[in-house]
Amino acid sequence: MTGCTFKRKLPSGTISWGYSIDAGTAPDGKRLRLFKSGFDRKSKAADALREKLNEQDRGEIVKPDPQTFAAFTERWFSEFSARTCSLKTAERYRQLAAYALPQLGHVRLQDLSALMIEPVLFRLKDAGGWNRKTKKARALSGKTIHHIAGVLNVVLKKAVKLKLRDGNPMEGVELPPIEPREARALDSEQLRRYIEAARACGLWEVLLFGAATGCRRGEILGLTWPDFDFTRSTVRIARSVEQTAAGLRVKPTKTKSPRVITLPQSIVAVLQFHQERQHENRRLFGSDYRADLDLVFCDAAGDYLKPDSVTAKACLLAHKLGLSHVSLHTLRHSHGSQLLSQGVPLPTVSKRLGHANVYTTAMVYAHALPKDDVTAAELWDGSVGRAIEAGETAKIS
Repeated sequence: MTGCTFKRKLPSGTISWGYSIDAGTAPDGKRLRLFKSGFDRKSKAADALREKLNEQDRGEIVKPDPQTFAAFTERWFSEFSARTCSLKTAERYRQLAAYALPQLGHVRLQDLSALMIEPVLFRLKDAGGWNRKTKKARALSGKTIHHIAGVLNVVLKKAVKLKLRDGNPMEGVELPPIEPREARALDSEQLRRYIEAARACGLWEVLLFGAATGCRRGEILGLTWPDFDFTRSTVRIARSVEQTAAGLRVKPTKTKSPRVITLPQSIVAVLQFHQERQHENRRLFGSDYRADLDLVFCDAAGDYLKPDSVTAKACLLAHKLGLSHVSLHTLRHSHGSQLLSQGVPLPTVSKRLGHANVYTTAMVYAHALPKDDVTAAELWDGSVGRAIEAGETAKIS
């Protein structure tokens, strides 16, 4: 690799020095060169040139890359994401990247800057997301913007590591704040109505189990009968069913560690009755029944229930009952909230929900149910307030 210094006369009349380095040829045969200018003296440009050539000798030089940001992002998905992400995560990353690529994808990978990226993210925040149902643009939440930025950051970090560009422009991007949003939890009466209504749509056992254990959707749909110990009233949560574009797959739980939780006696009785009825389906379907899966919650032929279909039915049921923003996952929030509300220790709730640490539980599920605030006031009144009131009364008399 060779290089040279050059002199430029700016419109202001100022003399500026720079350097140029021959960086070989691109795949299309075009000559590639590295340029840098803005030095006020020839000696400074020459020093910078020598340092750049030394970087080449050490294997640290960043070669100009003609590919666009969109092309490199696609390369990242096809070559690198499969080694670091699950199929579902990779699908979600593609969805998030698709928000930004229409506006940034045409830019050369080397030319992409924080000044280009930041306005795009703020435009998406204001009204840049496309709603396929309404065929209109819609504002994206701050949380979604942070997720989009996270994908861009991962892709650009890889480009820097491969020495395809100098520095990661995401380091200079300021993101909009994430709006605080409290997770929705149902109170006891709402929960009772929701689960009872599920009898009519075939989701009664699924919703009841979710409400009683706080298990995730995929964990519930991946349960098999050998996971249960009815003598001890326990269940072992060891796997999860995930729905991807390629189909269903069974994977370990989110924390990769199985957990054993105790079941309420009322749920044990329901499950035992559910198992008896399932035996009738096995008899009716005969050899066509998927007895090899031995699933607890399955279709009539013993096969997996599709997670997305279960969620859609759960959301539709909630909508018909007038329960806004309620889904199958709401049962998990409700379970954790109600246990904490009734004084169950935080570590116990965290273990039951399968969180990696107690901090996660405290941040996500320690929100108070509406009635808890009234209870807190009454408890304070009973222990402190009345004593103060008695003291004031004694002074007056």
